[in-house]
Amino acid sequence: MYLFGFGSLINLNSAQKSFERELSYKDLIPVRVKGLKKVWNSIEQINFDGKDTNGVFLNLQKDENSSTNGVVVKLSQEEFEVLKQREKNYSQVIIKAQDVQGASLDEDVIAFMTTNEEKLAKIGDENTYIPAKYIDILTAAFEHYDEEFVNEYKKEALEEFPFPLKQGVYKFSDPLQNKLAKEGIRK
Repeated sequence: MYLFGFGSLINLNSAQKSFERELSYKDLIPVRVKGLKKVWNSIEQINFDGKDTNGVFLNLQKDENSSTNGVVVKLSQEEFEVLKQREKNYSQVIIKAQDVQGASLDEDVIAFMTTNEEKLAKIGDENTYIPAKYIDILTAAFEHYDEEFVNEYKKEALEEFPFPLKQGVYKFSDPLQNKLAKEGIRK
């Protein structure tokens, strides 16, 4: 089983928190996926300095005329179950192997995508921010990818933000989700 990572999972330190086995950047294979694009509209309930707010994170959206980059990582069913808890508000969607460019895959790929309308941010929503620390997680990974990957990623996701950025430390309101995203499962 393969997973397509397009947000914090492109960052080894962030991805590692959901795996007991030791990962390396060799496990995070850069790819391009046809028929999808990155969008800023996935809402998670987060807490900034003691105040509950709507955090907006990257999401995928179907668009037959687009493609987007990210990474694929091979994982076990057990690892997938942990990731489902971390990415709990996302639906699991299947990406056909032939739509993945940059890796020769022997099976289709799973991606996490917010599809529940109640969990999609709308322009003008109040108390809704993109955590600046999330942007830091994304950009910290760039030194491990080639220039083409980084430039495409920046163009797709980091040139324009539809919601204000908010500085400061945040945590997910759901305790299990926060543990899996911030602390990890490794012993």
